[in-house]
Amino acid sequence: MLKTELAVKTIGQPSIQALSESEQRTFFETLFASILKLSNNQAKGA
Repeated sequence: MLKTELAVKTIGQPSIQALSESEQRTFFETLFASILKLSNNQAKGA
């Protein structure tokens, strides 16, 4: 199994609740799509 490490750097204290509803939706959709892509790549052995 491949191991992937991500580094996240923030400035201040990020708050998802501070985003508008559409920005929150976009954030979570992008996050979910990235997780699916990573999972599919690992399943394919890439």
